[in-house]
Parts: sequence; C-alpha cells; structure tokens
Amino acid sequence: MSEAKPFAYEVPEDYERFIEEGQAGLDKVPRNENWEIAQRVLAEAPSREEVAAAQRLAAEAMSALAEFQQVEHTGYDPEQHVKVVLDNTGRLSGIELDARAVRIGNNGIAAAFTAAWTEAETRREEHASAFAGRSVGGVASEVEQVMRDAEAALAAREHERFEQATEDGLGRVAVNLRGRISEVVFLQNNVLNLTDRHTLAEQLLAAVTAAQGAAAAAADAVTAPYYHRLG
Repeated sequence: MSEAKPFAYEVPEDYERFIEEGQAGLDKVPRNENWEIAQRVLAEAPSREEVAAAQRLAAEAMSALAEFQQVEHTGYDPEQHVKVVLDNTGRLSGIELDARAVRIGNNGIAAAFTAAWTEAETRREEHASAFAGRSVGGVASEVEQVMRDAEAALAAREHERFEQATEDGLGRVAVNLRGRISEVVFLQNNVLNLTDRHTLAEQLLAAVTAAQGAAAAAADAVTAPYYHRLG
C-alpha cells in the first residue's frame, strides 16, 4: 500500500488584508442579491485562528486515517496450524499453513482456517471501533443517517453466499455479503497428500479473493441507493 502524503495547508500571510479588500470592494458594486451573498460571506469569514484550527483538525484526521488504512490484522487457530491476515477492510491478504497442518486432515485444516479468520476479524473489528471512537471531528446528521440505513440494508442480506472453487479443483470457499468466510470445503481426501501447503495456501487465497470481490460488488449495489442521497 502506498504511503499517504501528509496533509498540509498554511493560512496566507495576507489573509486578513484579502478579507478587508473584499469588504471595501463591495462599496463599488451594485447592491443586489449577489452583493448580499458576498457581504454575508465576508462578514462570516473565519478568523486566522479558526482557519488554522480547522487545518490542524483535518491534518489529525488524515493522519489517523492513513494509520488506520495501513494496519493489517493477523489471526491464528489455537494450535497455530493456520495463519490468516486481513487488511483494514476485511479483505484476505495472506494465508500460511504450518508444516504440522498435514497431520490434521481436511476437516482440521478447514476448522483451523475458520478459527484463524475469526481471530483476525475480531482484531480488525476492535481496531475499527477504536478508530471510529477517536475524536477527529463531527459527522453531519444526514451522513450518519445514510450510514445507518446502508448498514441496516447490508445486515438484512448479510446471509447471502458467494462461492468460489480453487483453480486446482481441490477445494471451495464461501463468504457472506460482508466478505467474511462462511465455509471452507475440500473436495478430495487428504489434500495435502495431493499438493504442498504453500500451493494450497495460494489456491485458497485466490479463491477467497475472487469470492470477496463478488461480495463487494453486491454490497456496493445494496448500499449505492443510500449513498446517492448525499449527492
């Protein structure tokens, strides 16, 4: 992921002079509706201190967002047979199978994968909640309502499944509308006798990525009508 550029803005040195000149210029133009709008804008112009404070707040928000976006979340099953890595959106970015995974069979691998995912997802949700609770400025009530409505629409269809088979035909995965793993099934007995653990991890990663892509497209279609209300 590319590193976010720092947000920076300096209040012009001649900020106050610009406001004063604008106010003086109003005496030279006809007093009509446009004059009234300009007069109100200039009269309500924020002070240098208020502009600087707003810029500091924006910088803090951008910094926090950049930090949030760069964090990945790792989970393991209790026996550490499987490692799962999720990005800040819940997309799967990595899978590792320990050498001992060959001993636990298909069902054991599937269960370990699901358990590792659950741990990574729990950590991701905790981090997202902590980020949402940080004081980086208020959110307009209209935006909050749209977000609540979109969330309710997603929740109502969260059970929908998006399946994808591995390219080698040894397995199949399914995710729900939010892209969270809901099923891992292996279609041949003792898959680690048919392929190595690294290849199996790559196959699972590719299958989950495809399934999550389909789920994301469907989720966007569900929420789009709500976000369109914001213009």
